[in-house]
Amino acid sequence: MGYSYYKNIRTVVKKFNLDVQMVNLFDEVIPLEPSTWLVQSLEKAGKMPATNEKTKAERVISPILLSVFENYSEQISFFSGEALNVNVEDNLSGECDFFFALHPPKPYIDAPIISLAEAKDEDMEWGLAQCAAQMYGAKLFNEAEGKDIKAIYGCATDGIEWQFLRFENNIFYINKQILTQLPQILGAWHWIIQSYLK
Repeated sequence: MGYSYYKNIRTVVKKFNLDVQMVNLFDEVIPLEPSTWLVQSLEKAGKMPATNEKTKAERVISPILLSVFENYSEQISFFSGEALNVNVEDNLSGECDFFFALHPPKPYIDAPIISLAEAKDEDMEWGLAQCAAQMYGAKLFNEAEGKDIKAIYGCATDGIEWQFLRFENNIFYINKQILTQLPQILGAWHWIIQSYLK
């Protein structure tokens, strides 16, 4: 069944002997105004009904993440719909909606994976759990490649609400605030990417 097997984050935490805490992840984030291209893309998307998860991912979430990637396209890679198969028996396998890796663009996934985003139509609890499982899978992938990093970030979103997480020292830190304003969302993603490039 893969990552979608995990319907709530408690299942992920209990299965892999991890922990979870609610915190404020982004006290220092500076909101960023969207580019003209992004505004126009989202306006066009708004004229067409987003009737399912795939539509939201393609028309809303992907343009937002692409606009983030544009600023760092010489330093990171952006993947969509790629499989991250780490451990099939533990349901740590399957496609990930979106993720960033800390290497210049190349035609295949390489470590370290630094952040992931999971698109869900309505069930944000399921999205959060699936994203957490993918983050844990990314940690194991990075370790296997000899490129383990201190923290991995993730986000579950329905295109309107964006719930961010950080996985560090076997603890999922869930942001207390769900972000809904585009400048906040862009600011959070830029903060995440820049934290790896310092």
